[in-house]
Amino acid sequence: MAESARTLFATAIGEAEQTALLLDAAGVPLAGSYVDDRGRDISAEIGAALSGVTREVSRSMRLLSIGAWIAVVVETDAATIALAPAPQDSVVLLASSSAVPLGLVRRVLTRSVALAINWMQGRA
Repeated sequence: MAESARTLFATAIGEAEQTALLLDAAGVPLAGSYVDDRGRDISAEIGAALSGVTREVSRSMRLLSIGAWIAVVVETDAATIALAPAPQDSVVLLASSSAVPLGLVRRVLTRSVALAINWMQGRA
């Protein structure tokens, strides 16, 4: 992955304890990075675990008859994970420290999706 792709979400994240990834429909990382506490980039492992998530969330929304999905946010004691759809069945993942306010998580997710769209359209 090129450095420009790896740092795509840096302006959206800023100094917050967050990381973002753009994953294709198969879970392959296209942009961003996910570094664990030992300094290893585990983007591919995260992507593999989330492969097909866009399809499953879309299917669930259709079965529940509640429209298209905009975002899924999961809060735990350790972290907040937010997902949002992007073009071509890709997905943006934002992982944040549980100390980051939920409003900031949503705002950074929205900015990250906009960056992903522009990047995928060749404008970033």
